[in-house]
Amino acid sequence: MTFIAPGKTLGIIGGGSETYIFELEAKRMGFRTMLLTDEENDIATQAADSFLVGTLENLDNLNELGNRSDLILYMDEDFDSSLLKQLGENFNVAQGANLLEIAQDQYIERTFLNDLNINVPPFFSIVTVDDVKKAVEEIGFPCILKPIQNNQDILKRHILYNDEDVSRVQRLLKDGTYILEAWIDKQDEYSIMVSKSKDKKIHTFPMIKEIYDGTHLMSSFIYKKNDPDVEAEMQRVALMVAENIDYVGIFGIGFILSQTGVLYVKRIFPGIDYSANVYQEATGISQFELHIRAICDWPIPEIFPMVNAASLKIIEGNLPQSLDLLQEKAQWKFNYYTGFKAKNQADRDVGYISIFSDDVEELKNDILTTNIWRVE
Repeated sequence: MTFIAPGKTLGIIGGGSETYIFELEAKRMGFRTMLLTDEENDIATQAADSFLVGTLENLDNLNELGNRSDLILYMDEDFDSSLLKQLGENFNVAQGANLLEIAQDQYIERTFLNDLNINVPPFFSIVTVDDVKKAVEEIGFPCILKPIQNNQDILKRHILYNDEDVSRVQRLLKDGTYILEAWIDKQDEYSIMVSKSKDKKIHTFPMIKEIYDGTHLMSSFIYKKNDPDVEAEMQRVALMVAENIDYVGIFGIGFILSQTGVLYVKRIFPGIDYSANVYQEATGISQFELHIRAICDWPIPEIFPMVNAASLKIIEGNLPQSLDLLQEKAQWKFNYYTGFKAKNQADRDVGYISIFSDDVEELKNDILTTNIWRVE
């Protein structure tokens, strides 16, 4: 990979709202975008300079994308990593397949982290119900049964509280392989974004606090002041992971802070992540620009929080309330995805709100008045 100048075409595998924002940022930086999506009404087609609609893992589609692009990147974490390797034999594939392979398989991911002596919740590979029983003897209840492949749509995670729950999940084991993971009593959840350049130079970016509604991330925060011990440990882990992967671009690491103050890695995710949308307001530079700079071999700036900031997700379910807030909150920045169509899917992402303040408590209280988003 060499320096990619403005005016070149970035070929993108996979659409969605994050791809849509990426395309807008690429356009601002002087690039053209060529999108391959499997959805005809994908929001990302609204911002792409050109696009193909077809199966992402069809080699004819991928070859056409490659022939019409100067650089290829993936935005779909579920994309087949072996196909990405194939694609890299003939075309300029920015990120490579190594991190995608690790991130897609929870057992490989946790083993990779274990080998680096990085804290992860205790886990076991599960094939039979006897494996579950043996694992429970080690880690106890409650515990979480998760499909090994992160891209599973059919297999879901299950929390086991007792022996009766173990019996109930026996039928699930016929459909795939799982891991059983110890339950961590959470105090907080965080993530950190990292960039790695072609010359292997690594940058770590400000830590992000994440707030979930069940399994859905609903808001993210960056503060100018954090617990220095937690922040230092996250930075240490981020550097260690980056040094041990073959990757170019930005990626993220999710963390759980337990009630006892122990920091565990929850997951690694390649490429951009919703929570890091908060970088724009907090630091003055977006995660999308950072990713483009890294994959195009541009220098990466050092960034730091200039203000306390929050990013609040707008979904179909709270869209009407967000429109009311739009008429009330003069200092809030409302970002809606052009061309989205209502699908009666309450949890579907249709935009986000950016907020900033020099005063942390003022920021939190302003959000709490909405009765929509939490701050803790």
